[in-house]
Amino acid sequence: MDGLRADVLWLIWAMMLGLTMYLIWAPNIARGWRKNVMRVAGTILAIGFVCASLGLGLGILMGADPPREHRGFTSATGDRVALLSHSTLRDASETEISVRQGCCRRLIAYEYFGDGDDYMDGASVRWMDDHHLVIRYVVDPTGHQTCRPKVGDVIVSCLPHADSTVQPKL
Repeated sequence: MDGLRADVLWLIWAMMLGLTMYLIWAPNIARGWRKNVMRVAGTILAIGFVCASLGLGLGILMGADPPREHRGFTSATGDRVALLSHSTLRDASETEISVRQGCCRRLIAYEYFGDGDDYMDGASVRWMDDHHLVIRYVVDPTGHQTCRPKVGDVIVSCLPHADSTVQPKL
């Protein structure tokens, strides 16, 4: 559905550009005040069109999600995959660990969003077997941390690191 919306927006953008060019060209109108009015209207529409396009373009570039780091953890038999996704924002960070269920479905086992850096390394996520996942995380009392004990048929054990607490970014 989002692809259809994006296609409709591009279609509207192209139609507005075509209307602007038609108004500036004004092919079937004889010289006179009507042609001048159409050209002025087309020029005003073109200026508005350029400003709106620049504003939307900059908004899309500035509003994009930050790049995410991904790391996959495969179980010993290779049947299960846990995906660690981490992104660092300007004033916060976000971490998510998801488990693949079937071919097209991801179930979220752990989520973090806060002003600390809850980055997990390769030793933080470990499969015990195909149905038991152990996640070691850093405790952040100010951030939002969620650990689901069961996702699909996988039992998740979330264990906080013993001597660590997240320090907020300054």
